Parts: sequence; structure tokens; C-alpha cells
Amino acid sequence: MQLVIVEDTGYRNFLPLTATRPVFNLICGSLSLADRIKRYITHKSTFYIIRDELQDVFLEQYPGVSVNKKANGGVLYVNGRVLWDGELTKTVKKAIRSQNKKFIFRSGDDWVALYTDDSENLSYEIFNTQPVPSQDEFEEQQVQARIITYPWDIIDENGGCIQEDFAFRSKRIKKKIQGKIHTGSVLTKKKDIVIGKNTVVSPFVVIDATKGPVIIEQDVTIEPHTYLQGPLWINNETIVKSGARIYGGTSIGFNCRAAGEIVSSIMHSFSNKAHEGFLGHSYIGQWINIGADTNNSNLKNDYGSIRVMINGTPVESGKQFFGMVMGDHSRTAINTMINTGTFIGVACNIFGANFPQKYIPDFSWGGADFIRRYQFDKFLTNAQAMTARRGVILSDSEITLLRKIYESRKTE
Repeated sequence: MQLVIVEDTGYRNFLPLTATRPVFNLICGSLSLADRIKRYITHKSTFYIIRDELQDVFLEQYPGVSVNKKANGGVLYVNGRVLWDGELTKTVKKAIRSQNKKFIFRSGDDWVALYTDDSENLSYEIFNTQPVPSQDEFEEQQVQARIITYPWDIIDENGGCIQEDFAFRSKRIKKKIQGKIHTGSVLTKKKDIVIGKNTVVSPFVVIDATKGPVIIEQDVTIEPHTYLQGPLWINNETIVKSGARIYGGTSIGFNCRAAGEIVSSIMHSFSNKAHEGFLGHSYIGQWINIGADTNNSNLKNDYGSIRVMINGTPVESGKQFFGMVMGDHSRTAINTMINTGTFIGVACNIFGANFPQKYIPDFSWGGADFIRRYQFDKFLTNAQAMTARRGVILSDSEITLLRKIYESRKTE
């Protein structure tokens, strides 16, 4: 069976995070949505359906994969916004083994997956403009599935996914603690803690798994006087700075810097929160720098539902806790204040006293007093200086994508 992971038009609700990546490359738990799908579905090969503007960068990141090409024979198309799991796999496989050769699986009105033994008529255009074929062509089956619709859905599911990932991995590894644990550190409920090779846990660190498992990957440094609470995932080569307090429901990506107080938040790779300040119920992209004593609010003073702006439309999240979303290559200056439900676009530079507006377009420069358009050449110089500090060079395809985003946002 061929597997095709599809990015449908639902990606728009995740901008600015999805301006620079397919929606299925968002992290939830310790995996991207795509990797979670591939964990459970046995397949000969994986195809992807994504927006054309992302294709060059995606192929550069994953050489040799098939993008926006037809897959022939028995093909399972999967909505890239689905949090796939074992029970869903059983349901879909049972249906596929039946005599019917065309199935569409739905959760309520949302499509989850589609199976066909003849994919000649299923192309990128069909999924882009009409996400699923009509019911007349396919036998419909309702299933229980978790579908990510808004950024706060991922934040809500993150802790549970870390627990699922720990359960999956703990059955497959013999030795959970492989790093160096210094005398004076405390590991509470040690059986629910994974620490990878070459990771160093300094003296006076508390790793607390009483509320959920803690997964710390390889080559991580945990500096002294740090408190880590599960469910928590920290990826390779990240440094957790001295005095950090990181609470449950948090995922920190590859080669990040984490400090201050962090709760129920997700950070993609190469991002920095290296100083004091609060980050709560937020989703942070790649190559972010959060300045010293930057604080975001994740709770309104009246404890009410937090309203946000999605695609230019006010949306009532229904959430009491929701912080901010921050697109790739953005940064805040010292002592920046961010309101509940703030969306900060790609390549923004935010500074100044008081709260800036809650919707900040891509390539914005300023804060509460004014917002100007960030000049692309100046942005690029700053971005290249940041990536060079980690030994990374922005590729031509990445620069081209960022320039396209810049040009497309001129009217904003």
C-alpha cells in the first residue's frame, strides 16, 4: 500500500506557522504530525501533497521524496491534520481488507482518510479545491479521530501525545537512563523518565515525572537549579539554562535554548528563550529569539474565552488558556509584553513598552507605538547572522520562499 499525506486547505488556520512548512510538519508531542502517521501505517512508500510554494524547500529538507505526484495501485490518502493513533489504524485496516475498494473515513464532517485501489483521478487539485470526492463514489465510514483545526488544538493535545510517545518508546528500549546524572539531582518516578546518550544533568536538577513522563533526547545539557515537570519532551542538543522552570505539556525542539518559566508550549528547532520571562500555552516556530524578560499573557483578567484573529476573521477560541503563536524568524526585544491570543507573523521584530496589537502581519517592525514594514534586505542580514551562530546557512530555496512571503504581504 502507498501512503499519501495530504495538506488540505485547513493549513490556513495555522498561519503564520504554516507559511514556511506544511501543516503536517507541525510538532505535537515528540513527533511531527506526518511522522506520527507514518509510525502507525505500514506502507511501501510515502507521497506528499503540499502547496507548490513549499515544494523546493520541502524537497531540500527531505531529498528523494515524492511530492505532488500520483501514487498508483492501493493508496491511502491521509489528512495531514489528523493525530493518528493505533485504534484509528485498526479501524482503517479492517475496512481496507473488506471487498469494497473505495473508502472514505470521516470524523463528523471532516475527512480523515481515503482509500482507493485506483488513484488516477485523485490529484493535488482535487484535494486542494474539493478535499474529498462525493459520497456516491466511496463507501463512507465514521471513525473516532482527533483532527487539529486550530493552533490551540495542538497545545491541548501535546501532553497526551508525549505520554503516547513515551509508552511507544519504553517498550522498545532496554536502558532508559543513558546520560550522565550528577550527584545532587533528583529524578522523581524514575521509571517514567528517558534520558539519551551524552546528555548531562547537572547538580541540583529536579526531573519530576509524577504528572507525566519526561523524554530528554541525546546531547542535551540541563544546567543546575532547574525544575523539569512531565509530560515533557526535549530534543537533541538543546540547552536548558540554569534556573529554568519547565512545566507539563511542553515540547522543545532540536538545538534550542530554554530558560525562565515555560508551561504547555511548543518550540520548533533552533529557537531561543535563553533568559527569564514567562511563556505559556504558546506555539513558537523556528529561528525565534525571545528577548530577556519577555512575558506573554495566557489568561484574561476576567478568566473568559480568548478571541483571536484567524485569516482576518475574529474567532472565539473557547479557551481560557491560550498565549501566542509566533512565525519563523521572528524576535522580541527585552521586556516585551505580549497579550493573550496574539499572532506574530513570520520575520517580525517586536519591541517597545506596552502591548502591541494582537495580530501582527509578517515582516513587521515595531511595537505598541507603531508597526512598519521590515525591509527584506535588512531582515535577511539579521536572519543570516542568527543562523550562522548555529553553523547553518540559509539556502537559496529558503530565501526565495521568504521573499515570496514578503512580496505577498505587501497589502497588509
